[in-house]
Amino acid sequence: MRNDSDNRFCGDSAFWDTSTVDSAHPRLSECFQQTALTFLPCGWLWLTAGFHLVYLRRHTRFISLPITRLHTARLSVAATLGLVSGIHLFLPLQEDKSFPPSFFLSQLLWLITYFLASILMVLSRRYGVMTPCVVFIFWLLTVAINIVPLYTAIVEKFYRNEAMRFDLQLITSVLIGIEFSLQLTGDTQVNLTNASSNKNPCPAMVASFVSKLTYSWMSNLVYQCYKTSMDISGIFEVPGQMQCRHNIPEFMTKWGNELYTAKSLRNKNQLGNTSSVIDARNQRESAIVKSSIKTRKATNSTRLLSQPTRAAQKTKKEKSSGKTPSLYRALIKMYALPLLKAHTVGFMGICLHYASPLLLGRLISYIDKKDEVPRWQGYAIAVSLFAVSLVAGILETFCFYCCNNTSTRIKTVLAAAVYKKTLTMNAAARRKFSVGTIVNLVSVDCQQICDLSTRLYLLIMWPFEILITFFMLYYVLGVAAIVGIVGLLVLIPANAHVMGLLRRTQTGQLVCKDHRIKLVNEILNGVKVMKLYAWEPPFEKKVLEARRLEVMELRKTAVLNALITLCWVVSPALVTVTTFASYIFITGNSLTPSKAFVTIDLINLIKAPMQFLPNVISLLTQSQVSFKRLHRYLTAADLGEACSSIICDDFPIQMKKATFTWDRSSAPFLQNISMAIPRGKLIAVVGPVGAGKSSLLSAMLREMEKLQGESSLTGHVAYVPQQAWILNLTLRDNILLNKPLDQVSYQEVLSACALTADIDLLPGADFTEIGEKGANLSGGQRQRVSLARAVYQDADVYLLDDPLSAVDAQVGKHIFHNVIGPQGIIKDKTRLMVTHGVHWLPLVDAIIVMDQGKITEAGTYEQLMMHDGPLAQFVRTYQLEHQDEVLSTQADKKHIENEVFLCKKQQNIKQNNIPTECIKEKQYDTIHTCNQSQSKKESILNQATGDFIKKDSGGEDDTRLIEEEAVEEGNIRLTVYATLLRSFGFLPAAVACVFLILHSGANMAAGFWLTEWTNDDFLANRTNKGTDKYSSDTGFYIGIYSVLVLAQVIGNAIFMLLVYVQMVNASQRLHNSMLNNILHQSMAFFDSTPVGRILNRFSRDVDVLDVVISRLFWVVLHHFLNICVTIIFISYSTPIFLVVLPPLLFLYVKIQRFYTRISLQFRRLELKSRSPILSHLTDTEHGVTSIRAYRLGDSFFSQYQDIVDTNNKCNFVTDTSTRWIKVRLKLLTSTLVLFTCLFAVTSEDLSASMAGLSVTSALQVTFSMNMLVQYIAQQETNIVSCERVVDYANLPHEPEWITPDTRPSPEWPGQGRISFHNYSTRYRPNLELVLKDVSFTVEPGQKVGIVGRTGAGKSSLTVALFRMIEASGGAILIDDLDISTIGLHDLRAGLTILPQDPILFSGTVRFNLDPFEIHSDAAIWEALGHAHLSSCVKELPEQLEYICEEGGQNLSVGQRQLLCLARSLLRKTRILVLDEATAAVDLETDAILQETIREAFTDCTVLTVAHRLNTVMDYDKILVLENGEVSEYGSPSELLQRTSGIFYKMARHSGMAQ
Repeated sequence: MRNDSDNRFCGDSAFWDTSTVDSAHPRLSECFQQTALTFLPCGWLWLTAGFHLVYLRRHTRFISLPITRLHTARLSVAATLGLVSGIHLFLPLQEDKSFPPSFFLSQLLWLITYFLASILMVLSRRYGVMTPCVVFIFWLLTVAINIVPLYTAIVEKFYRNEAMRFDLQLITSVLIGIEFSLQLTGDTQVNLTNASSNKNPCPAMVASFVSKLTYSWMSNLVYQCYKTSMDISGIFEVPGQMQCRHNIPEFMTKWGNELYTAKSLRNKNQLGNTSSVIDARNQRESAIVKSSIKTRKATNSTRLLSQPTRAAQKTKKEKSSGKTPSLYRALIKMYALPLLKAHTVGFMGICLHYASPLLLGRLISYIDKKDEVPRWQGYAIAVSLFAVSLVAGILETFCFYCCNNTSTRIKTVLAAAVYKKTLTMNAAARRKFSVGTIVNLVSVDCQQICDLSTRLYLLIMWPFEILITFFMLYYVLGVAAIVGIVGLLVLIPANAHVMGLLRRTQTGQLVCKDHRIKLVNEILNGVKVMKLYAWEPPFEKKVLEARRLEVMELRKTAVLNALITLCWVVSPALVTVTTFASYIFITGNSLTPSKAFVTIDLINLIKAPMQFLPNVISLLTQSQVSFKRLHRYLTAADLGEACSSIICDDFPIQMKKATFTWDRSSAPFLQNISMAIPRGKLIAVVGPVGAGKSSLLSAMLREMEKLQGESSLTGHVAYVPQQAWILNLTLRDNILLNKPLDQVSYQEVLSACALTADIDLLPGADFTEIGEKGANLSGGQRQRVSLARAVYQDADVYLLDDPLSAVDAQVGKHIFHNVIGPQGIIKDKTRLMVTHGVHWLPLVDAIIVMDQGKITEAGTYEQLMMHDGPLAQFVRTYQLEHQDEVLSTQADKKHIENEVFLCKKQQNIKQNNIPTECIKEKQYDTIHTCNQSQSKKESILNQATGDFIKKDSGGEDDTRLIEEEAVEEGNIRLTVYATLLRSFGFLPAAVACVFLILHSGANMAAGFWLTEWTNDDFLANRTNKGTDKYSSDTGFYIGIYSVLVLAQVIGNAIFMLLVYVQMVNASQRLHNSMLNNILHQSMAFFDSTPVGRILNRFSRDVDVLDVVISRLFWVVLHHFLNICVTIIFISYSTPIFLVVLPPLLFLYVKIQRFYTRISLQFRRLELKSRSPILSHLTDTEHGVTSIRAYRLGDSFFSQYQDIVDTNNKCNFVTDTSTRWIKVRLKLLTSTLVLFTCLFAVTSEDLSASMAGLSVTSALQVTFSMNMLVQYIAQQETNIVSCERVVDYANLPHEPEWITPDTRPSPEWPGQGRISFHNYSTRYRPNLELVLKDVSFTVEPGQKVGIVGRTGAGKSSLTVALFRMIEASGGAILIDDLDISTIGLHDLRAGLTILPQDPILFSGTVRFNLDPFEIHSDAAIWEALGHAHLSSCVKELPEQLEYICEEGGQNLSVGQRQLLCLARSLLRKTRILVLDEATAAVDLETDAILQETIREAFTDCTVLTVAHRLNTVMDYDKILVLENGEVSEYGSPSELLQRTSGIFYKMARHSGMAQ
């Protein structure tokens, strides 16, 4: 093929020689070599160089590359190649032969391109890019293309006639080979730009391009994981571009811009009517304030939080028109380009995949005409199919690798946005989102969006694949292809309708899931109260009901998912039938092997995306719901801006006619507050329960919404909440709270807060780990740690919310004088202290009295007493009733004066380097005497809930309470599969297998039937066309083929429905079993297991069982049987394949086992690393007020990012190990294709039909083999979730709740007699005894006070009575019945306890009082009346049906305690245990409640753990504990006569004894 232009440009050489293909020794013309083969690599580099330069300019440098020998060698070889190309230009001077212009243009282009490649390599090194892909692909193309001229030079024997040209060509080939070898090698000298944040950097950051394509940089970690057990610390960090610090700030900026833009547009739209809107709002708020003032009456009864008035409820906020902030936009701006790059690579792989049907058609034609064409064509086609399969697989694998990395970044920034929002959301918005909802947003919703981002490529590429398939089918079959494609497109609207239904069911499912997780979270946070009251059954019933509703939605989702999956999975088979039938009836021709099997191969190519498409569509609908949930959360209202016009340095706290509310739709709770707190003063805030004292502190911290007035709080703030917020850290870290250690200041704080002696007793001193929420500390210890944290912060302003309520009198006095009081270490700071302690009031600078959300009076103690207001009247009444304490209070002032003298004296001693121990011993001798009398070996941890941490003889780390989460090793245990199968059901499993075998058998029969059809000689003869036999045979073949396809559809449909629906039932059974066993766990389990770890089981692991496992089981079995059918096809058609089958299968099985093992380890580590995220999130949610007060939001956010990075690196290696194995597996499966094609080429008696069936099956099995290995591993890794659920379902539990053989009578205990006989106990088997040979007897109806220093064993005694810990020796008898012989519920139902920490659950007031619903309304109202709550509850619209929020957040701490008292009054058993139950209420209410308890339980036995001695001085007996032993036991008068006794010293120190 020549023309005049070729003659002028290429000389005598033609561009293309048609005889080349038919020749036994093909040769490409010099013109083709000098043009097409030159323009391909050179054109690639020139076209992509600009894009690469732009990339370098925008590239973030994570590494720096110094000039190395390798880099120098690359540049030298490239320059030498350019020089050789230049020498080529002078070749005509040495040769007698003339060269055409194409020769000179080719060599000049090579010369310039080599230098361009050198420039790009230099610039890439400077910008920290190792082996840029643009340059590498250029050298790869150059190597491949250079084979042709070298082959031509050898075949044409240039070394004889054109020696110079041959030498130059040989040198060029060698240099190109050397350069390519250098490009394959990665740089060894690489410096990280930020080494501090990459202690174990990712090898991918320093890997070469080939290593990145093949994931060879993962090999060391993969082999290490296979050989040994892997820990999180052994995993390298994620690449720099995936780290939180490189993603979160940018996303926060973009999301902030979205919010700002939307707000600006709304303000712009409202600009025209701003004044009218403001006037309307002011009038509305003024009306609400006035209405509230009129309706609220001043009473002394206890009030619940204000509820929205009807007018406020009817008021609806008008939505402003304007731009809505879009998460989609923010994410697209950040991650559209990385996804586009990945999708482009994937599209290249798809295009290569579609070359295989063309090659298959050529191969079938070659076999059909084997004798007429050269043999090399068959081998070329076989090698081409091998190369196409391998390269396409590598490109698609790299595409998914990039997509997964990007989706991880998306999940990271969304989860970070949720966490950040948690730190800024206001109180009104927080009430709309429970902890369970927030946990689900992070663990479920963000994960679903991540999964969608990974698989979005399939959804985007599916239309392109359909389009390519349509055109190729049209090319093969003509118009008949349209029928098949139309049939496929018809399924789209049907699926769209089903998707709409699916979206609605998934929305309902997520709502049910949120509710269930919320309930589980509440149970875990209030598990101690639940167990003490034996309330596990009603709470289990609530969770099971929530789970039942969730499962109903899950079943609907399963059916709809099965329908969608079925439509897309069976559609290729249906399209095949309709296409074949259309082709036959439209053209009248029979199918040829080429048309049939090329068509099947084309349809098989869209079968893969169609199998994924239902899952992607389901993910799309789920993600739409998740986006809406995230958008609703992220656009919720934040705290108001801290701006005020009344800031004054002399008055750090100021309010001027300020009115506050918790929710703008509700009536104001604090009204017309005006105050100015001078710097350095101590101000007390007093008032009845519910008066608004704690709310006043919240208003100062901007936790409440300000409706009107002005307020300001200047300086650094320290906040001590009423309920201490303790983290799962060491004691020291809880106090330091991220502040650097100052040893002198730290020790001073410990001493002032009375923690020094406690720390001396700890096995790890202040490095001892504290459990979640201080689970292993008593209430007093938690409060002292919280106070020590505040004091150590050295703040300007201290907001103290009843800090002394949880400590005993002597410790309280010590803390007041050494910390809070006029001579305390924060004496020069501004202090605002909420208190119920009247005896502290004479010692403060000023007092604020509150009632009904207003300041009723304020002034100094003397002024208020002279004013004769409500406070003065109450104080006088209190003084008459507590004369002993008053005497002590009056002595306090003199004591303070002595303290001043002692402090000055101590300072003089320090200046003279005199030891201060002698001075310290004289201060508060009672306290220090008690401290020194404690055993140094005993820990005072966990007086409230258990789990002492003590030194033992073992080698365990005694400083740790929270146990490291156990990670299984090796394969999944068979018992896990057995448990899952048992939950699934043996009969449904058997039926499912039968229909799966039916599907596979029909599939195999259809393949053989198609072979017979296309191999029919009669139908192949075109001359028989139109005869009756031709038509009848064709109809017979197509009819049988249609029946076999229908059998496939039926088998697949029934199998899929059974698996999807029955797996939901199995998940329900496993969930219920786990829930039941968790509720049967002892308190030791909950103290040593973080809540986040348990929630992880109930959220993500259960979600995997609900949704993921069923699809994986179906896919695994489907692909396994496909492989079996394919092996049968290939072995039947080419028996010689059986020779290579065993080694291929051996390698395949080894790869599968290898990958399963490593993926299991990585998956377990990933699940393990997820639990700290949830724990940190729940800790932050519970302590968000303290975090904001201390301004630690950024610090906690930084910690969260570190935790997320740890989880991400486990995710990263899990996914990358999948890519690592897939590349190697693709090489194996491509080798299988190669052997199949070679055997087909070399077989002499193989028909075209059998060859088509064999090669088509081989091409199809590459996908199935890849998917099988991947999905078996995914199944194993996801079965880890099942394993974790089963493990929790099989944990050893506490003794039985009910023992039928030894049940006491329903009236037990009838008398209330309690006897301890040599009773000893410990919290765990390897710990020391906390109670030692305790013996005493409480007669029926006696009132016994239990006293002793913190750590003496008081709370241990009470929990032992409830068998929260089991006896190590001795026995406890109640009414002469050994409590160890009866069930826990029978025991606990016969006792009543009012614990120190008031715990309420979300639900009605009725449910919190009577979850079993066994009491009448009259009894409930009576109990509320005794607790002084009846009038308040009656004022509520719902009364007993009033909803308490999660944790009782809409009630004050005192109100919660009163409800807990009403709960105890309602039970009214013969035995009542009080654990400092009235510490959170004011003294007036305390006195009333003490009297109520005496009257209501007059005939009951009462045990009271007392911190205030005055509450038990009128008791029948006092039990004094010391070191877990009974030190004294007798009546108060008897014990006071023992002047050397402990009780006498405690009473004297409290001012109750002389």
